[in-house]
Amino acid sequence: MRRALILAFFFALGASGVAHAQTPVYSASPPTKGAWYSDGQTGRYLLGGTWLYRADTSDVGVAQGWWRNVASTAGWSTTTIPDAYNAGDFSQASMNGYVAWYRRDFTVPAGAFAGYVPKASRHWIIRFESVNYRATVWLNGREIGTHTGAYLPWELDLTGLRSGVNRLVVRVDNRRTAADLPPGPGGQWWNYGGILREVYLRAVQTADLSQVHIQTLHRCAKCDANIVEQVLVRNVTGSRQKVGLTGAYGGKRLSFGSTTIAPHGTWTAHVSVKIPHPSLWAPGHPKLYTATLTLSDSRGRRLGGYFTHSGIRTVTVKSGHLELNGRLLDLRGVNLHEQTLQTGAAMTPAQDAQLMSWVEQLGATVIRAHYPVGPEMEEMADRDGILIWSEIPVYQVQSQYLGQPGWLARAHAMLEDNILDNENHPSVLLWSIGNELHSPPTADEARYITGAVALAKKLDPTRPVGMAVSNWPGLGCQSAWDPLDVIGDNEYFGWFDAAGGGDDDRDGLSPFLDTVRACYPTKAIMITEFGFDANRDGPVEERGTYAFQADSVAFHLGVFATKSWLSGAMYFALQNYVAFPAYSGGDPRPDPPYNEKGLVDFNGNEKPSWSVVSQIYHATQQIAP
Repeated sequence: MRRALILAFFFALGASGVAHAQTPVYSASPPTKGAWYSDGQTGRYLLGGTWLYRADTSDVGVAQGWWRNVASTAGWSTTTIPDAYNAGDFSQASMNGYVAWYRRDFTVPAGAFAGYVPKASRHWIIRFESVNYRATVWLNGREIGTHTGAYLPWELDLTGLRSGVNRLVVRVDNRRTAADLPPGPGGQWWNYGGILREVYLRAVQTADLSQVHIQTLHRCAKCDANIVEQVLVRNVTGSRQKVGLTGAYGGKRLSFGSTTIAPHGTWTAHVSVKIPHPSLWAPGHPKLYTATLTLSDSRGRRLGGYFTHSGIRTVTVKSGHLELNGRLLDLRGVNLHEQTLQTGAAMTPAQDAQLMSWVEQLGATVIRAHYPVGPEMEEMADRDGILIWSEIPVYQVQSQYLGQPGWLARAHAMLEDNILDNENHPSVLLWSIGNELHSPPTADEARYITGAVALAKKLDPTRPVGMAVSNWPGLGCQSAWDPLDVIGDNEYFGWFDAAGGGDDDRDGLSPFLDTVRACYPTKAIMITEFGFDANRDGPVEERGTYAFQADSVAFHLGVFATKSWLSGAMYFALQNYVAFPAYSGGDPRPDPPYNEKGLVDFNGNEKPSWSVVSQIYHATQQIAP
């Protein structure tokens, strides 16, 4: 909150904040070995500790050389990573976004490389789990790379490292345009800027296991499973390197063979193995298999490794139903945002664990966000048996962009990154290509859907593809949605008015859902959103009261229970969150900028609707025997 007050002062002055900042005492320190989550390459070091921060609301930092390799800390203040630099500042200027800078002085950790690895074969990579939104990175005064986009990890080669102190500087700009993902300026959830997830250094010896993809192919409940692994091995040196790759999946040993990789070239290694009578992953039975890889040099000496947990399960759509391992699904779940009132979107594992604890206590089996959730939450979902509707933030994009080649390339790239980064998680139920695009769909939107579905199926043929849509009585059947396997219907009957009030009477919900089924008899259909703001006591007839919310939730869940063809429903949202400055959300007595549809308030207190939802969720058979 103190930073929010300082930034508000700087916005009022229109200054960069340099003249008023103190000069902190600061010294370089090495990163610490290990990571917050277990899946991934060996040789990871958390670049935590104390960072430096500097607001640049007038965007003068580049011209004034804040990226230069200068030891002075004048103008900087201390912070830690993850960090949302506008957390607690709920002004319109904060929502629109601005530029800020981060700096970390560090020394290279000792003992990161084996003695038998030549110095020329020792290499460092930096990994950012998520930066919102545009980032430029300098090392020792030299620009080493840029990146655009949030919610997914990205990496850069750390060339130019020195003995002694190294100085990493990151410029972050969270101003978004209507062509960005999600579109801006602003948006429907708070535009928190900063290095929102953790940062790692990776020590690489000769070659890097840069991508590891594990597909579990399982035809029937009693069938053997076929495990197919593909590994991209990148030679990080300027000379030819002979390497070998082995691994294990459960108790089965794997051998990918060996090869010689050209300088800075890559080797795509493949292997498959059968697992007889596998124990299948599912909610209530989250069986995980340990999968490991070991990369060796020509003399059989270890160069690197990879560790992940894998689950064997099959997700299909048959006769208009979602099935997991051949069992019909009627899931109940929640939408959520990875944010808190105090720290914004900069989440710690403990904060993610609190969200997942609420999910489990509620009796939910599926979660959804408007963007890919962080790696810690995905690992928790794997371990706890919670499914994830994994969505990229192609969110309410203006129709004019859907046909532009540049926009399509960015959207497809984000979809590809989400799949390649997260397909190893058994918790991922499906790939969602967007949310609430224009209804009825335009021709450009139809082409986007067709292309995105084809791309997702090419990259991962083992999962269905879905999209959350805006739908209402009278819209009719939409052929543009035909390529989808799963249609997610966002419905707010009795709360929001769509298409002239066609859904303002909640008694119209049941017949409306029947028309949806009639339009798409072969598609799996889920309710991806339904929800009601509540912030006060009052009569059940009054919108915005706790009683109104609890009664409305019970009514909707009661209707869903009568639709045997429905594959699931997710309430919006698990906890209150910060939306945007003028938010009202349909509540006649709103409290902007807060979206108060949560079953849990900002302080972690359960609203009366919690017990209603929990009782119904626990009583619902969400997975058939």
